[in-house]
Amino acid sequence: MKPLVSIIVPIYNVEEYLFQTIDSVIEQTFKNWELILIDDNSTDCSKIILKYFKNNKKIKIFYNKKNRGPDYCRNVGLKKSRGKYIAFLDSDDLWDKYKLEKQTS
Repeated sequence: MKPLVSIIVPIYNVEEYLFQTIDSVIEQTFKNWELILIDDNSTDCSKIILKYFKNNKKIKIFYNKKNRGPDYCRNVGLKKSRGKYIAFLDSDDLWDKYKLEKQTS
């Protein structure tokens, strides 16, 4: 069995990019991953976009009650992760669909 990869994404006011960022993880050819999304008290529509993914069992969503910064969010993600490997993804970045496959083989 392939090792679990925990992908941690801090989110703050990135409604313009968020859907595509999450999709770039969902579309990975390597499928043994969990996606940990931490919303850092966004004031735009990021929270609404996150609700679209709430029923995906591979995606965990957490919400900060106040803005704490990306480092804090990454640390929350580390505490919530279960993977053998950790990957960080910025909320306005996209991954090539083979990224995890190449990095885990």
